[in-house]
Formats: sequence, C-alpha cells, structure tokens
Amino acid sequence: MDQIVSFFVAGTTLLLAFLIFANINQVNTKSNRWFGAFIVCVFIIQFNDLLEKTEFMKTRMLLNDFLGLTDFIVAPVFYFSVVYFIQPNRKWQLKDHFHFAFAVIVLMLLCLSVLIEVKPPTDIDIKNAAVILKFFNLVFCIQVISYCVLAYKKISSYQKNLFLYTSNAAAINLKWLQKVVVCVLLITVLWLIDNVFKLARTNILFDQFASVIYLAGFFYIAYYALKQKEISELNQHEKKEIDSIIKENFNVESNQKKLIPDVELQEMKLILIEVMHTKKPFLDPELSVFKLASQLDISSHQLSYIINKGFDENFYQFINGHRIEEAKKMIQDPNMQHLNLIGIAFEVGFNSKTVFNTTFKKRTNQTPSEFKKANFALV
Repeated sequence: MDQIVSFFVAGTTLLLAFLIFANINQVNTKSNRWFGAFIVCVFIIQFNDLLEKTEFMKTRMLLNDFLGLTDFIVAPVFYFSVVYFIQPNRKWQLKDHFHFAFAVIVLMLLCLSVLIEVKPPTDIDIKNAAVILKFFNLVFCIQVISYCVLAYKKISSYQKNLFLYTSNAAAINLKWLQKVVVCVLLITVLWLIDNVFKLARTNILFDQFASVIYLAGFFYIAYYALKQKEISELNQHEKKEIDSIIKENFNVESNQKKLIPDVELQEMKLILIEVMHTKKPFLDPELSVFKLASQLDISSHQLSYIINKGFDENFYQFINGHRIEEAKKMIQDPNMQHLNLIGIAFEVGFNSKTVFNTTFKKRTNQTPSEFKKANFALV
C-alpha cells in the first residue's frame, strides 16, 4: 500500500512537471522553465525514495547516490524560479553559479568514488556512512528552508513595491507564489521530522500519511502554478524610475532628504488634486505612476514623492481612495441606480470585487452594500 501511494506521488509530480514545461497559456516562459525544473527535481527525489523502498534495491546503491545529487540543487532551482517570476528578463550572472557549488563538490566526490577501488565495507564503515547520510540530509533541509525564507522575503519586497507604482496590484501580484513557498517549506519540515525520528521506516501508517500530505501539497502547488497570470516586464526606463521611487520612498520614511521644496510641494499637490477632480485618470483600471506622471509632465519618482510626502499615502492607496470617493457619489446618484455595486466598482476603475469591498471598508468603515442601505434609508 505504501509503495502504491509513493508511485502515485511520483507520477503526479512528473505530470505536473510536464504541464508546467508545456506552458499551455504561454506565460512567464523563463520562470516556468525553472519552476518545471524544480518539479522534475522533486520527482527525482520521490523516485529515488521509491527505489529504496522496492524489493530489488533494499540496500543503497551508486545510482541512489547520483540521483541524490538532486537534493542539493532542488532548493536553488526553486529560488531561481521565484527570482525569474519577479524579474522575467533577468540575465544569468557569474555569481549565480555558486548556488550550485555544493552539488558540484558532491558530484566530484561521487565520481572519485567510482574511480577508486573500494574494499568491502566494515561495520565501522557502515556506521560512518549512516552518520554522513544524516549530515547530508540535514544540509538538504537547512538549504531548502534557507532558500524558502530568501524566496519569501524577495516576494514580500516585490509585493510591497507594487503599491508604489501601480493601482492594479491584483493583476501582477505573486501571492500565489508565496503560498507555494509556504507549502514547500511545510513539506520540507515534515520530511525533516521524518528523517530525524525515522518515522516512515518504523511506522507504515506515518509513511502513508506523509505520502498523502506530499501528494496534497503537490496538488496545491499544481493548482496555483497552472492558474498563474502573465507578469509583464518593465522596460529599462521604467526600471530606473522604479528604483528611484523605491529609494525616494525610503528617504521619505526616514526623513533623510527633500526631493521637492515645501512651497513647490504644496503647489504641485493642488495641481494633482485638480487633475484628479477634472480629468479623473483613476477611472483607468491600468493606471500606473508612469501614466499619471506623464499627464502632469513630471517624473514618476517626483509624483511618488508628492503622494507620499503630501498625502501620506502610497500610489495604490491614493488612486483607490479617489476611486472609492467616486463610487460613493455614484451609489448616491439616482441616475446610477441601474448599476449594481459590482458595475459601479468597474466603472470607477476597480477590476476586482474583493479589492473594491476591502478598500471601501477601510475607507468608510462600511461595506458598499451597508453604505448604500444607509444612504437610501435617509431618502
């Protein structure tokens, strides 16, 4: 029974790898190649574990050792899949090779062991081999956990920076990838507990339970991997502008310097308010700091500074705040009663019901439906 579950887990990971490599929707091509390679690594790890469980490979063989190299590349491969989701056009750098240095060292040692004639192992050799195997298992777990933490931090930084330059963060966020990172981390922790206490070898029920958890985890990963959206890469000019915005945002928070004098800041605030009231650029669901800055004939990091310093908000909060005010007017307007709340949300620039309801609640302490009922009760 335990081998059947293991076969099913291995088969599922292989199928998932094929689907990701096939990339039917043709989105995030480079990152999906890395992500597919990560799933292939997981399959090889599962397959190697399955070989050790079968009757004809009860003892560890050289094949297991070479397949075991996958343990030391799976974490950096996963990390680079995250990196390329965030930076689709990133170029490979010389220092990136060092992420695979440990795996190369182990490969060289294995190759040497093949070339060198080895005497039959003694009892002491077998004990030493067991200690070495535990060491490598520990290194594997530490490596995976470390890379998961790095990947999670990188996604969190990306998510935070989104609010500085786009009003439609829901379309390009990587929350799904954060969930995948957490899932990988939980699977690794379970695997570590299993290896430390040898639970799967002494308890068939735990082995089956762990296999089912792994299977559920891979289905979870598959679900989010296959429903991912295209992440458009910024051009070189926009990248430079974003870097400036991030730096200026840090400076505003730490009060290190002024990009615009206070008198000029007040004047530009009035101009910005006038544009928001007359031209209503926030009605554009894809409005970005670059688009709005071009309408004001200023740089995007100047606009970001005006919003951050002048209104104590980031770009995302500022634009959605105006959308909520416009939505309130439309809800109260008798001529707009033909539109339901979702229709109004789309009219004012939102493209997500959840974001609209959440933002409305934060701004008014009421849901859109509560606000509508309260206003009609006064009529």
